[in-house]
This record gives sequence, structure tokens and C-alpha cells, in this order.
Amino acid sequence: MRQPNPINSFLTAAEPEALFLLAAILFYLAGLLIGRVLKRRFKIGLGWTYQIFIVAAAVLIASDLFHFDFPGQRLVGMTALFFAAFPLNALLYRYFWPIFGYPGEQARVPPFLPQITTLLLIATAFFTSLSTFYGAAVPGLLAGSGLIAFVLGLALQDTLGNIFAGLGLQAGKSFRVGDWLIVDGKHVEVIEVNWRSTRLRNNDAASLDIPNNQLAKATIVNLYNPTPIHAARASVCVEYRIPPNHVKEALVQAALAARGVLSSPAPAAFLMNFDDSGIRYELKYWINDARRYPEISDIVRTNIWYELDRRTIPFSYPTRVVEMRTKKETEPTDQVVVLLQAQPLFADMEADQIQALAKSARHLRYGKGEKIIAQGDPGKSMYVLSSGIAQVTVERDGRASDLGELVSGECFGEISLLTGNPRTASVTAKSDCDIVEIDQSAMRDLLKQYPRLADHLSETLSTRRSVLETELANWKDDPEAAPISQTKESFLARMRQLFGL
Repeated sequence: MRQPNPINSFLTAAEPEALFLLAAILFYLAGLLIGRVLKRRFKIGLGWTYQIFIVAAAVLIASDLFHFDFPGQRLVGMTALFFAAFPLNALLYRYFWPIFGYPGEQARVPPFLPQITTLLLIATAFFTSLSTFYGAAVPGLLAGSGLIAFVLGLALQDTLGNIFAGLGLQAGKSFRVGDWLIVDGKHVEVIEVNWRSTRLRNNDAASLDIPNNQLAKATIVNLYNPTPIHAARASVCVEYRIPPNHVKEALVQAALAARGVLSSPAPAAFLMNFDDSGIRYELKYWINDARRYPEISDIVRTNIWYELDRRTIPFSYPTRVVEMRTKKETEPTDQVVVLLQAQPLFADMEADQIQALAKSARHLRYGKGEKIIAQGDPGKSMYVLSSGIAQVTVERDGRASDLGELVSGECFGEISLLTGNPRTASVTAKSDCDIVEIDQSAMRDLLKQYPRLADHLSETLSTRRSVLETELANWKDDPEAAPISQTKESFLARMRQLFGL
């Protein structure tokens, strides 16, 4: 005779309440085991909400399995369905949002979008469970009362505005976490962007929460877009008597000596305006760490003060000076006399002749890069370089070449001055240059007073012209291009004709 199965006998004899309770415990333990595996092996963030979910789900499944009804059954079912949204949301955070780089600074979705999704998921679970177990119509709940809908609309107006403004800011990629911005004239760093506001932090480590709809209306300067390298500026006002290139050089040097200022792109200085009290300059320098902006700004401005002080470049002050000048003849300085005496062109001139020439000379200043004379232009003056360096260039057959440099003490333009011929070369200031100019009127007066001086000048011009033509021929690298022979007599004839001697 076949023996009866003890398990079947137990199930037949057991009360439904006991079977229901046993099944609920087994389902709970199974859910607990699954949750532990998901949390430890797959790193899914399950919290206390998962415990509530598996308890309610275990009770609900056991009651359906054994057809056991108990008071509050619908409430337990609603609880299970509602709390199922939380482990589902944890799965989204573990496997779905990382596809878009979230969380992290390189996220391709707005940082608050996962938060909004969580709220929508929880709200959907709530209304679905309410409809499933209590038969409540969701549209009726939301729109059953016009007054309630109106109140909710007013209450959520700012909230919805902040959400949509935040979505607009993120869609336009105006900024991201870690960027430094200028908002309302303040340097701030983006710390967090959530569904309601954007959290910022200034250089004083103070946090600011600005609602998204308010931030969307502001003018935002992103210092880190497209790269963290951005420019900063410093402004100074210097007296008029200081040559601009000297000031620019000092400002650039001050910036390069400052810690935190990049050497590439290089700093640059600009003359911005001629103010009443002085010339205003602006220094533009580049940095890549906006967090150190106050520190770097302080170092640059400190360096400017010391650099200008070392170069004896005074700052200007807001003062007005009324200066009364009387017309009087300017006496030649000893420096000009010494400069003219050193010129081979004037080697045979007497001291009083040099004094007369120096008396009529003009002092000119040319900045770096300025053209002093241009090849082919008519020439009615000659120049003596008092200080600085100038570059001599000549153009022939569409080709240009450098013939050399002129340094302090050298003269140029004398052939055009004494013969009236066009300029044979161009001369450009390679650095700031101080120049003494002697024009035809001064030379005419001198030659009429000392006619024999023309004989010596013509001989010197003939020699210098031959040297120049030889250099041009060598540069052209053409053996057939021989120097043009111009004798002392031809120069003397041209001078007499030009000056009416």
C-alpha cells in the first residue's frame, strides 16, 4: 500500500492563515536575497524603500496564491505598486543615466533631468496604484475641481518656470558644472544645476542660489567656453611726455613677470584714449584659472607699479595745468652739435656753421614699426639718428631686401636733400627712434652763406652714392649690374641748380 506524502498531508491539514503567512515569509526572504545580490554584486542603490516594497509585494503575492483575503488588502497592494517605483528608479540610475555620462561634468543631459524623471515616476506609480486598487479616475482627481486646478496652477507657476528655464539653459549649453561665469559683474563658479535653481560659488567661497528663470534672463559671460583660457585687463593712465611704446613695453613686461599669467597667448598693451590728465593704456593678459583671478590681478597691478617706477614713468593725476608760452628761438643743445660734428658729411664745417645748422634742426620721434622715409618719395630733408635702430630696405623688380640697419649716430637721406632726387631706399624704425631732421631751407641758408661748402659736400655724396650702388648690385646678384657712376662734378652741378648757388 502506497504511503501518503507528508508535505501534501501538511498542506491539506494546515489552516489557510498559516499557509498564507509561511508563503509571505518565504517570498520576503527571496526578495531580500535578490536585493542583497543586486546591491553588492551589481552596485544598485537599494534603500529602505526596497524593504517596504518586498514586504508589501510578498504579502500581496501570498494572498493571491492561496486566495486568502484579509482586511487592508487593497492598501497593501497600493503600497507594493507605489514603492515598486523606487527600485525601478535605482535601476535607471545604475544602467540608464550613465549612458549619457550622468553623473559627471561631461553629462549630455541636464543634471536635474534624472531628478524630474524620479518625481514623474513616483507620481505615475502613485496615481496608477490609486486607480488600480481603488478605481479612482486620475483625470477626475486632477481636474474634478476648477478651484483646485486654479490654485495648483498658481502655486506651480514659479516652479514650472524654473524647470523650463533650466531645460533651456542646459539645451543651449550656456554653462556646465565647474565653469566660471561673470554674472552681474561677479566671478562665480557653477557648483550644481537642479530642477529649481543653479547653485554658484564666488571667490570668497560663498554660495549663491539663483532661480533658473531669473538666471535665464541675465547676461552670462562664460569664461571657460570654449576653453578655460580667457583674457583679463588692467588700465593705467600715464603722463603725455612718455613715448607710448615705452609704456607698452613696461606693461607687457610687468604682466609676463606675474605668476599665473600665460606667456602664450602673449600679453599686449593698447593705447586706449587721450584723457585730460594723461594717456590711458590697457593691458590685456591671459589666464586659465578663474579661481585665482583676484590673486593674479593683484600681482599684475603690483608689478605694473614697480616696473613703471624703475623706468621712471610717472602716473598721471586728474589735474589741469595752464601754461603760458612766449615765442622765442630755441637754442641748439650740446648733444645735437656733437651729433652733427661726428657726421663725415659735415667734417670740414666750422664750429659756427655747425651751430647754425643745429639751431635750425628739428627733433622728431618715431615709434617702433613706423616708416620714416619711403623709397621713391621726394626728399627735402636728411636725418641723423640720435637714438634707436632703423632698418633700411630697397625694392627693385618687385623684390624687396634688407640692406642693413642704422644705429645711433648715423645719417640718411642726405642724397635726396642735396640733389632733390627721390628717395633711393625706405627706412623704418626698428625700435623707438629719436631723430634730428635738417631740411632744405636750413641747408640753403648755410650754402648761400658759405658757398665753398658745396664743393666738400659734393665729393662726400659721390663717395656715398658709389657705395650704395655697389650694395644694390651685390644684392641683385647680377654681374652686369654695375654701379652707376656719378662724379663729384655732377653732384656739384645738381646742388648749385637745386639751391640756386
